Amino acid sequence: MKKKRPVLMMKRMLLFCLVFILFLPPLFVSNQSTAHATAPANDTINIFPTPQQWKVNGTGFPLNPVVGLVVGDKTDPYAIQEVVKTLQAHGVKQIVQRHEGEKSPNTPVTIVIGGPSENTASVAALKALGVKGPEELTKEGYVLATGHAAGHKTIVLAGKDVAGTFYAAMSFQQMIQKRSGQDWIPGIEIRDWPKMALRGSVEGFYGVQWTHEERLDQLDFYGRKKMNQYVYAPKDDLYHRNQWREPYPEEEIKRLKELVDRANQNHVEFVFAVSPGASVCHSGDSDFQALIDKMQAVYDIGVRSFALFYDDINKDLHCGQDKEKFANDPSPFAAAQAYLLNRFNKEFIKTHEGTARLITVPTDYTGTGTNTYKERFADLVDSDVIFYWTGTDVASPQITGEQTKKISAIFKHDILIWDNYTAHDYNINDLITGPLTGRSADLSDYVIGFHANPMSGQPEASKITLFTVADYMWNPDAYQPENSWLNSIKDFSGDHFKTLKTFLENTYSSRFIQEESLTLTPLINQFWEDYENGSAEGAAGDLLAEFENVAQAPKELRSNFNNKKFLEQTEPWLHKLELYGQAGQIAVNMLMAQKENNGSLAWQQRQALEKAFEETEAIPQVVAKEVMAPFLIKALEMNDKWLGIIKTRSTTTMGTYRDYSKEKMIDHNPNTYYWSNRAVKVGDYVGIDLGGVFTVNNVQLLMGAKPTSKDYIRQGVLEYSTDGKNWSTIVTGDNKLEIQVSDLNVKARYIRYRATADQTQWVQVREFQVTSDKGTIQVSGTPTAADHSSLDYMADGDVLTAFAASTIPKQGDSLVFTLSRPAKVTNIVILQDTESTGKGKIEVQNEDGNWITVGSLADGYTMVKVDKTTNQFRILWNESLTPPIIHEVIPQFED
Repeated sequence: MKKKRPVLMMKRMLLFCLVFILFLPPLFVSNQSTAHATAPANDTINIFPTPQQWKVNGTGFPLNPVVGLVVGDKTDPYAIQEVVKTLQAHGVKQIVQRHEGEKSPNTPVTIVIGGPSENTASVAALKALGVKGPEELTKEGYVLATGHAAGHKTIVLAGKDVAGTFYAAMSFQQMIQKRSGQDWIPGIEIRDWPKMALRGSVEGFYGVQWTHEERLDQLDFYGRKKMNQYVYAPKDDLYHRNQWREPYPEEEIKRLKELVDRANQNHVEFVFAVSPGASVCHSGDSDFQALIDKMQAVYDIGVRSFALFYDDINKDLHCGQDKEKFANDPSPFAAAQAYLLNRFNKEFIKTHEGTARLITVPTDYTGTGTNTYKERFADLVDSDVIFYWTGTDVASPQITGEQTKKISAIFKHDILIWDNYTAHDYNINDLITGPLTGRSADLSDYVIGFHANPMSGQPEASKITLFTVADYMWNPDAYQPENSWLNSIKDFSGDHFKTLKTFLENTYSSRFIQEESLTLTPLINQFWEDYENGSAEGAAGDLLAEFENVAQAPKELRSNFNNKKFLEQTEPWLHKLELYGQAGQIAVNMLMAQKENNGSLAWQQRQALEKAFEETEAIPQVVAKEVMAPFLIKALEMNDKWLGIIKTRSTTTMGTYRDYSKEKMIDHNPNTYYWSNRAVKVGDYVGIDLGGVFTVNNVQLLMGAKPTSKDYIRQGVLEYSTDGKNWSTIVTGDNKLEIQVSDLNVKARYIRYRATADQTQWVQVREFQVTSDKGTIQVSGTPTAADHSSLDYMADGDVLTAFAASTIPKQGDSLVFTLSRPAKVTNIVILQDTESTGKGKIEVQNEDGNWITVGSLADGYTMVKVDKTTNQFRILWNESLTPPIIHEVIPQFED
């Protein structure tokens, strides 16, 4: 016999409790009220998810401190509760409640809650307002109307069903406009319904599980955003997956019941999932009974929706009984899974009252292509079972109606999207806070619903993107990612919109969104343009102000933002952004100092920038990956160029996937490699900047992480240039992972391999090596280097390394720098540690072998003019107080 569902009785009891507990007692009710607010002009009404239809219906009216409610026997009690909370939050002091069969309260404003199926009073109220009722709307639809009914200020929240009325209450919360004096009820008529039937979240990630309190909070959030499903399927819950046969302990069952009850309050269907596929004997009675017992235990606490998952497992049968029973099927694994699904569907789902349709995840849950497993699974599984699908990939850049149409033709079942767009268990250092993108509006024509898989350790931050997901699921035709995202921040931040937006702009990008740092990026671009044109003062001021804003935003959030959970969960990203803001200011000041030829200040800022950048990069969390670090790196490169440091650098037009940085192209280690973060397009390239024009003889390019790799530039051309503008061809490439050219004898500074065709593959580069006549510098002399230091550090092109003297120099000691060939030296720059400087003369050897003094060492930064051809120069020491530390000695050459 089917078991009776106790939900209706519970709702009625709560409704009567609300009458006596939630409502303030009527003290004095008058139909005379004074409006202390004026009608707003041209106000924008922001309701999210975006309603399907709405129109302005008059100017509206003020929300009086005394409000009447008219409810019915079947009015959703949670909708009443939400309306009461909303009214109290907007200054209502007295609420007078009447039943649908009673005379309406004589209050300045009256709210009728519940559609015709809940509250018969809504029929007359809507008719008096001249508004059509919700009867023809789809499930969960609602009508929300305001106006004057027979001269009386009236608000009607009428759902197609109780969920619709609850959603009307959620929209009512958002439509009230803040005013000085009394808040304002706009004149409006909303007819709204969801485009997708199933809209929710699947806690299906690997890694840190959400806490019980976080899950409860998520369920409240889902209710507010009109999401109607939550799937309990944490991969690292042992009772969900590895120990699925084991019953949940009593304390866990109690917590699950709390979740189920909270879900019901928010009109969210709690879906309980089990993943038995890694060990189950599909045809075994004992395992089937263990599954039944597991599901019965949660059915008894109110769960009515169930799922069996077969994702992320090997296609192995685990018992001899299965191997024998399904051996003759073209796909024994699909046949075994279908057998268990169908048996559970027949013997549990169909025999328990109130249960929803069974949901499953096939083992092959991605892609639009077919195979024997997919076809047999589709043919054998009961037609009413819903299939999850993640799109063309585990985490899909795009999911379209056309793609879904293809998989629907293969699976032949209703498709429920499992979207890993918002998940980050693939890389927990990413913070996914941008809007949902890449999902076509027509997707709703081909799927039964859409579930997002959020972040594991950041449930609060997940709400930013989930808001936009909810907006998309409800009304995909009206969905505008950027607008939805901005409104998500407003909804989440309260009075801290600007500050939170600054933070979230700089964690905006993801695998699927290339944009980053929406305010900072154009300021950086303008600064570089003006800097290279010689007039960057204004752009520098703007950029410094924004970097200060970036640095201060985390501090302001920590001090003032009243969401401690969010702050705790995002602290590493906040800290990194703060450091980036500080480093950015240092970088701009360094660049402006060198623009003014203030070497001492530029060197001070360079040292500070190196320390700040190192501290920032020690934090693994990803912040403004393609903006902040590239800006600082370019600033350091510009400073190197100004100082005269000639350094070979790797270049590319593409971003970086994870930590596969472009520097790994030139690290002389074929076991490491650069990896782009997207597919190669025409004009993309990987390359080398030698730092100056030299005679190039040999080029070696090794693409792909291994010889069988598919990630390489399929069609390309190897080119060289002296100026980065005019290019000459060396050789073309056609499906070659490795390109080697020798005996070139060409003058070049830049070498690149440029794509000549679009492709779907990314690119990996193990090594990009160029052999040239680029000169070297040998260092000798005294004092000797201290332990863990080297004389060579003074001439290695890296200001981070430093020669530290082992002793204080004696009078007459010298350090000698020998060039690999004579050259015209225009200047010599010496960078000492400002805390440990030495004294001495700088001398150059002339063509006769004599030493000529050209200047003296200064504290920190020294630049002396030379204008002589030489192959040797030296520092001749005077008496010093401390052992000197020299970061770099840089001869600058005539172009």
